[in-house]
Amino acid sequence: MNEIQASRFKDAPWFPKEETNVIVGGAGGIGTWLTLLLARATFIPVVYDFDVIEEHNMGGQLFPKRHINSTKVEALKEIVKDFSDTDITVINEKYTKDSMSHHYLSSAFDNMQARKDMFGAWKEYVEEWKQDMLVINSLKEREETVEIVKPFVPIFIDGRLTAEQMQIFCVTPDKIEEYEKHLFDDSEVEDAPCTMKQTSHSAAMIASHMVGFFTNHITNNAVGEKDRNIPFFWEYFIPINY
Repeated sequence: MNEIQASRFKDAPWFPKEETNVIVGGAGGIGTWLTLLLARATFIPVVYDFDVIEEHNMGGQLFPKRHINSTKVEALKEIVKDFSDTDITVINEKYTKDSMSHHYLSSAFDNMQARKDMFGAWKEYVEEWKQDMLVINSLKEREETVEIVKPFVPIFIDGRLTAEQMQIFCVTPDKIEEYEKHLFDDSEVEDAPCTMKQTSHSAAMIASHMVGFFTNHITNNAVGEKDRNIPFFWEYFIPINY
C-alpha cells in the first residue's frame, strides 16, 4: 500500500515506520480476513496454510468462486494484492513447532494442536527476547553509548471462532502461564454441528478486533505507555435476544 492509499491514517501512532511482519497461522475464516486487514493497515503478513479451497469455504472465508480448488495461500496472496496492493509472503505448508517464529504472531487455526505448536514456537522466541532485554538493561545501567534498538514487547494473539461466538487471547510475556491454562487437546473440544461452524460476518468481526488489539499494542510500545486497552481475554456472542 502506497503513501497516498494510507494517507487517511498514516499519522496514527501505530502506523509502521518500517516494514513490520506479522505471522498468521491459518488462511481460513479468521486468517483470510485478518491477513487482508493487516495488509490494509500496511503491515506485512506472512501466512501459513497447506489446505485447498472448497466450495463450502465461501460461507465464511474471503475467497471468490474462481479460486475453488486453488491452494488457500496462493489465492489469498492474489486477493490481498488486489485489495491492498501489498505483496504478502505465503508458505504452503503446515505450521509446526519448528516453523518460523517472530515478535508478532496471530493464531487463526481451526484446531488446538496447531495453536499449541505456534504458541510453543513463540515461547522459544520470547526466551531469546528476554535474554536480549537483559543485555539492553545492563547496557543502560552502565550508560553505554552504543545504539540500542527499542525493545518492543512481543505479542501472541489467538482467535477462536464459531458461527456466532468469538474469543480472543492477547498474550504478552507476562501472561504466558495464564494463557497455558486455556490450552487443551483437540479431543476435549466440543465440536459444533457442521452447519454452525462459520459465518463471514463473525470471521470479519473477530479479525477486525484482533487487528485493533494489535495496533493498540503497537501504540503502547511506541509511546512507552499502556494507555490503550489490550484485554488478555475478550469474548463476544452475536446477540440473539433484545
